[in-house]
Amino acid sequence: MKLRFDFLSQWRATSPDPVLVAIWGTGLVIRLLFMPITFHSDLYQIYSRAAFAVASGDWFAWNAQLLAQVVHNLWFMLVRLLLPAQDGIWSPTAGVAGIGAQPADIERFLAYPLLARALVLLKLPYLLGDALTGWCLLRLAPGVSRRWLLALWWLNPIVIYTSALFGRHDTLWIALLVAGCLAAMHERRWLGFVLSALAAIARFFPALVLPFYIVSVRRGWRQVVVGLGALAFAWFVVDTAVVFLRGVSPTLTLLGDYPHVRYLVALAVPVGDDIPLAVFPLVYVFALCYWISRAPSGVDAYRAAAGALLCAIVALTPVHPQYVVWALPFAVPTLARNGIGRTIAAVQAGLFFVWLLRWGASVTTGLFLPLGPSVVEALPDPQLVAAALVPSAVWQPVVRAAFTAVTLWIGWSVVEDGLLRRGARQAQRAELVGELR
Repeated sequence: MKLRFDFLSQWRATSPDPVLVAIWGTGLVIRLLFMPITFHSDLYQIYSRAAFAVASGDWFAWNAQLLAQVVHNLWFMLVRLLLPAQDGIWSPTAGVAGIGAQPADIERFLAYPLLARALVLLKLPYLLGDALTGWCLLRLAPGVSRRWLLALWWLNPIVIYTSALFGRHDTLWIALLVAGCLAAMHERRWLGFVLSALAAIARFFPALVLPFYIVSVRRGWRQVVVGLGALAFAWFVVDTAVVFLRGVSPTLTLLGDYPHVRYLVALAVPVGDDIPLAVFPLVYVFALCYWISRAPSGVDAYRAAAGALLCAIVALTPVHPQYVVWALPFAVPTLARNGIGRTIAAVQAGLFFVWLLRWGASVTTGLFLPLGPSVVEALPDPQLVAAALVPSAVWQPVVRAAFTAVTLWIGWSVVEDGLLRRGARQAQRAELVGELR
């Protein structure tokens, strides 16, 4: 009998938590329900460029977000074998800057007989990005309720909307960024740096986080100099290679044409001369100076900096709704600690979906075009419905301000949790050790 009870207790200790299994399963089912029936032209654009790259062999024709495009090219090489007669459904102008996919091209794609299969296969990497991020988060914050931590990421409506409905690839690079933090926690600092740098090459936001990573996980200031030098040299190599291959500098393209750079200076206040004071660069440089002068170290410090910075980007710049997901990964461990954090996460998600109405059918009802144009046309435009109830000049500024305030508060909570409370815990622990001695 004792042997039987020992076996049962051992089995319970090693068997997976049924609640975690239910969370994983529920999130997977929700994604699989939405993936074949929703579509945005961004998904079509990037895979049209991938189809051109694979067919022509010119993999560097599109030099913006080069790593992200190459990853999609590789994935398309695999899934095209499961999509017969798909050669004519892609846009020949998707890779032409300023033109992009035309309405007739999108109509051909939506008329593809195996559309549901195509949409699921094309979005599968994004599902993997969601899952890998969740897996890393479970190991990044061991002191937090695993159930709530996973639920606030894997079941978060913002995450599901971004990957499964909108069909954006951002969680692939979020997974790399979080994996880099996890590697640093396990004393693999250079691996974490490489993973974070790859995320920065693929997307714009991690590039702003990298200096905080280098300062926070350093072993000495010499390592900081080496890390920043390696980062600058790697970018110089990439920039030079693209100039020789395509005749265009990615650096100059970013500074001149890339919309995310303009987003950073969009919020500005007049200071009495001809040049307004951009708020986000002011906050960013101030935070970086603080980080360098005070030099907080450790993975908790980096996680606090990254979480707060990504929240500030989403809150203080006019990013489109598909980029809001960047505010979540490093904030989730803090939000999962107590009921107040979970409530704030729910409020943020609610405000996000109200804010979606400001963008109209293109990011709401229009995503369901795979169900048929007649279905979408029968649905009212949410933007017009909202405007009929409350004037847009009233509800849009209020909702935007509320969403910004909540997101900034989440960012502050991450800093408080990662730096201030950690410092208090360390002081308390040192005092206790002194008393014991």
